[in-house]
Amino acid sequence: MGPSKVSDTGPDFSGKKVLCVEPSTLSGRLKLPPSKSHAMRWLTLASMDVKPTKIVMWEIGKDVLAMIDCLKQLGIKWEKDTIYGGELSQPSGTLDCKNSGTALRFLIGQSATCDFKISIDGDSSLRARSSLQLLESLCIEFNSKQNTSELPIDINGPFNLQNVEIDVSNTSQFYSSLMLMAPRTDGFNITTKGDAVSRNHSALTWELCQLTGAKNIGEAWQVNCPDVEIPSDASMMSFAKLAGLEVTNAPSEKESIGHSLENSVLRDSNDLITPMAAWLALGNGGLISGAPHAAHKESNRITKTVEMLSRFGIKASANTDGILVEGGQVPSRPDGIVETYGDHRMQMTAVLLARFCGAMIEGVDLHEVAWPSFLEQLKLCGLDVKTITI
Repeated sequence: MGPSKVSDTGPDFSGKKVLCVEPSTLSGRLKLPPSKSHAMRWLTLASMDVKPTKIVMWEIGKDVLAMIDCLKQLGIKWEKDTIYGGELSQPSGTLDCKNSGTALRFLIGQSATCDFKISIDGDSSLRARSSLQLLESLCIEFNSKQNTSELPIDINGPFNLQNVEIDVSNTSQFYSSLMLMAPRTDGFNITTKGDAVSRNHSALTWELCQLTGAKNIGEAWQVNCPDVEIPSDASMMSFAKLAGLEVTNAPSEKESIGHSLENSVLRDSNDLITPMAAWLALGNGGLISGAPHAAHKESNRITKTVEMLSRFGIKASANTDGILVEGGQVPSRPDGIVETYGDHRMQMTAVLLARFCGAMIEGVDLHEVAWPSFLEQLKLCGLDVKTITI
């Protein structure tokens, strides 16, 4: 079974479940999951529409489910594929955003509009991520319950500013949260500062706002949502490509919001950094740049990607805004357990590298954050993978 530790100083995995992947030949096609980016925004907008809105998703990942569960705690009704929006009510317990930074940031904005206390928390990876800048920009009362993390946090509104300035150089989620909270306010002016990243995501937010009746950013409007079917998640195309498999539901170019493995400047698509680095290593190599904000995801995806690749014998080096990867490399079977740092894209990339050489990988269900059927679909395509206990 192999050693239970990555190294003498690494974490002890004794008694824990891991994925055991053996070398496999894959064939067939994958079905991409619904887009988290679209789903989170439509759910937030529909929660403000007084009439029912149908939001169709063929499967629902844990991040989106966390958003739905938090909205339900706030008095928003969800039945099957229909959301019934309206005024928010005080929850009886803490809102648990699980692993989802998007849910956390969007719910901070929604909660700030309320005149009662709302408590928000998340898992260990979310507790390590900061939303302090968003909280401070809103000028509302908030109280962290731990000295080592902002979460869990109590938020006491209501928000009543006329002008808000937000830095967009590390994440677009703060800006999107402000745009999405406007219908629950009297309206306010939003000023951005810094060199914007993930610009296509904030552009998507504004596009969907306009589809529900918005005229000007920050101006309040009566939300009128159409029924929607959430498109496939373009960012997951990178995993299909890494697997060498076609997909049955490729996203349209309009819905791709910058997710292309051929463009290694990741200012607007830093989610690609881990699978792209693996893809470059297997191919011609290259320099991934423009992604300093990748350090602020579930893990520091710049340094942790390099660490994870090294477990497979793949050479890469981190810099301040990306990764330099040598090409023509062949993965080798890691000793011990491959860590995935609570990051679903790290785990999914490790699984697809392991198809070449085999590996034991921790974080057995991390893929369920965004793509619940990922492993089951890969099994149908020939992946030899099972869950074992160390």
